[in-house]
Amino acid sequence: MSNSGKKQAARSRMKYSGELYEAALAGIPNDRTHGLDSCAPRQRQLNAILALGLFNRGDEGAPPKRWTINALTWYTIKVSPRWNRLVFIADAPMNVAQYLVPSSENFLRVPGMRLKGGVFGSAYVLEHVPTGAQLVVTGRSSGKVTGRLSTTDLRMLSLDTPLLPEEKRLYAALPAMADDAQTLLAGIAVRMSMADPARRWATGNWYWDPLERMGHAEVEGYSDPQRRLWGEGDEWEAQWTGYPYAQDVAFALTDPAIGVRGAKLSTRRRGYEVSLKGSVLKIRR
Repeated sequence: MSNSGKKQAARSRMKYSGELYEAALAGIPNDRTHGLDSCAPRQRQLNAILALGLFNRGDEGAPPKRWTINALTWYTIKVSPRWNRLVFIADAPMNVAQYLVPSSENFLRVPGMRLKGGVFGSAYVLEHVPTGAQLVVTGRSSGKVTGRLSTTDLRMLSLDTPLLPEEKRLYAALPAMADDAQTLLAGIAVRMSMADPARRWATGNWYWDPLERMGHAEVEGYSDPQRRLWGEGDEWEAQWTGYPYAQDVAFALTDPAIGVRGAKLSTRRRGYEVSLKGSVLKIRR
């Protein structure tokens, strides 16, 4: 793909993602796609695992709710996916990173996540030991990490710390995911802060409606949302209260311009089904 083609794809992507042009361009692969789902297999696996942590909460939530990273859906985060890392552009990068990396056996987060290095208060490079994939949390709108990296942060375990026994147990307890199901689950995570410029849908970091529909009225369960995202193999199901609207997540995954390539949307009596080859994600209303 020519440089001009990449630039055009980046300009299109940023209209949905809210990224700066420089950040969007960094995620455009060497084909004519938006790049949101173009990533190394190990990165896709981590992105899908993050979805389980982010979108389980409350009494109805599946076991990853105990990681407590669902609190990040109240932060202002722009998600900027790349081939070999996922980038969270956040107003409070240190706070976000501390929600992702365990500080001790008593405060576990994403099982196996470690601090590879950081620039204090500015940017943090995290590595997920079981998959080898990376997550970057930065306050820079470009998504870049600048400055000398250090691991001097007593509130986040570094790569020098082996997996803790409880982390091993939690990671081993995760259900198997088919490859196409991983793509769908990862697709929810990387689209959690997006909006259609034509105002058909918006995901709003899962805590508000950027389109301000229903006359600014809050949806049921807004103040204490219940979320469940769970399944196994090719079959997965999501149901939640509060924002975003169920149809918005379904539309985001299947949008003609920015959706998962090959994903198909079907409307059902109780919600929607998003299918990708042999895998299906049921989104309940």
